Amino acid sequence: MTARRFRFDIRQAGPRILIALAVILVVNAGFYLALTRPKMKEYRGLMLGSQPQLTELEERRTEVEARESYLAQLRQAEEDLSRLREEVLSTRKLRMVEVQAELEALCQQFRIDLDSVTYDSELLESEGVDKLVMVVPLQGNYTSLRNFLQAVESSEKFLLVERVALAEGKQGGVLLELNITLATYFDAPAISRGGRA
Repeated sequence: MTARRFRFDIRQAGPRILIALAVILVVNAGFYLALTRPKMKEYRGLMLGSQPQLTELEERRTEVEARESYLAQLRQAEEDLSRLREEVLSTRKLRMVEVQAELEALCQQFRIDLDSVTYDSELLESEGVDKLVMVVPLQGNYTSLRNFLQAVESSEKFLLVERVALAEGKQGGVLLELNITLATYFDAPAISRGGRA
């Protein structure tokens, strides 16, 4: 017995295939209309509804990052201030001898009578520092005065030129007389940083 071969004729099966494809399309359209389309509408609605919250969240994130950056800068400034107070300013007790030695060396270098230097002191309670002011009388031509100012500014002992008072000197103004006000600061840990004792 020979096996019968299955023969497929498109002309005969065509209408049934078209009906099957039409049924599949109708079922797909039904699923789309009943399930997929409402979900897509709901998704679009959620996206549109959440946009203000997403914008606000982004603004909050930017604000938090800015505040964290500010806080990091504030901490760095506090560390720098602490380092300045401990390493550069130090206390009068620890640094006064160095400042006097530096001033004496400057006076010797520029032939200034050390006894003519006047001192004044002031406590700046709100900053918690002790300010030492030194008025140095200097006489000479413009070049020597400029050299003196450069020597003070390049000093490693934290000497600052606060004021220069100029008066016409001897020899018709060839020699100038200056009163140079120098200042230095010391940390005063005994003084409260807020200005209260």
